[in-house]
Amino acid sequence: MWDAHLPRAGDHPVVVLTVSALIGRLSAVTVAVITGTEGPPSTHVRIDGDAGLTGYDESSVNETDLHTVDKTRLHRRRGLLHPGKMVSLDDAVRLYLGL
Repeated sequence: MWDAHLPRAGDHPVVVLTVSALIGRLSAVTVAVITGTEGPPSTHVRIDGDAGLTGYDESSVNETDLHTVDKTRLHRRRGLLHPGKMVSLDDAVRLYLGL
């Protein structure tokens, strides 16, 4: 998880969805926005403060709010998600994109 400056939206915490093995070779990564607003569990994966976020006791990774951003827009690493949460994110992205 990182803080990122998103075009037209400003600074937001995000989860980088691009696979780690490719990040070093790319100039941009795909991210999902983290929000304090709860949404449907099929597209909003709940995370708690243990993930490294501050501001809310619980937040949601919104898999319907995806962006591809230059890596230079990532300006502060916030933490890591538990592998089980990453599986939930994978499922939500596949559902949202129809994969």
